[in-house]
Amino acid sequence: MRSRHPLILGLMRMNEVRVDELEDLLFLALELGIDAIDVADVYSRGRAEEVLGQVFALHPGLREKFFLQSKVGIVNKPDRPCYYDFSGSYLVEAVHDSLRRLGLPSLDALLLHRPDIFMDREDVLAALRTLREEGAVSSFGVSNMDREQIEYLEGEGIGFESDQLQLGLGHLDLLSSTFQVDLDKRGSNHADGLYFYLKRRRMFLQCWSPFQVGLFGGSLFRHPSMEECRTVLKELAGKYRCSEAAIALSFLLSLGENVEVIVGGLNREYLKTAAQAKDVVLEKEDWYHLYVSTGNVLP
Repeated sequence: MRSRHPLILGLMRMNEVRVDELEDLLFLALELGIDAIDVADVYSRGRAEEVLGQVFALHPGLREKFFLQSKVGIVNKPDRPCYYDFSGSYLVEAVHDSLRRLGLPSLDALLLHRPDIFMDREDVLAALRTLREEGAVSSFGVSNMDREQIEYLEGEGIGFESDQLQLGLGHLDLLSSTFQVDLDKRGSNHADGLYFYLKRRRMFLQCWSPFQVGLFGGSLFRHPSMEECRTVLKELAGKYRCSEAAIALSFLLSLGENVEVIVGGLNREYLKTAAQAKDVVLEKEDWYHLYVSTGNVLP
């Protein structure tokens, strides 16, 4: 199924990044085998796409070495609360704006960035077909959507190849709901079997913020609630002779070939450490040991 590296370089935090810094990171990513980039029009209010485009302009042929995906749908204006907009005209305009900032004719994939409560299926489909016919986008995916939202939006000629969801040792709702079939799910938004739905359809599950506790509660390597988990990570890092971060990422990659993990940050050593995860295969017992160390219960 996978034709690219299971780690994706995420460019969310780009506020103060220089062109030469990102340039250095992209070449390191390629050395490590990481050949996919995730960006979005709202990341640093468009600056992430602009800086990436400048790096590509400096190195003809570099763009073709990466699978490039961007996301649109979140509107974030200065001094105004953000909102979501999936109107067809906005989606087309937003993609054109992204391509202008990137200085590119097309994206390998476009993800719809969180669901707009007002989204109209036919309007969205018309926009996506227009983008495909123009040659602006080759494939489509979604971000932070459940099963019903995915099925509502798909239509003839338009299917989604990925769903980007928060998943990591500090945020395991997607997995914990699979163990709670006969128990109170407490309103989990993943209770519709989303994990196995994606697996059955062979859609990529792209895990974002794999080290965050909760939505933005801080790093699992520092958060007080994750002390037991850190103890197990340290133990397994010794067993598998790799970093604790690599163990935390391999926990996700062990789930199957349809799982990809977005690794952010612009630190060279962190990226090298993260890349170790590809070669770590956790034993099932160790996977479950990590799972329960987070405070999640196996019934």
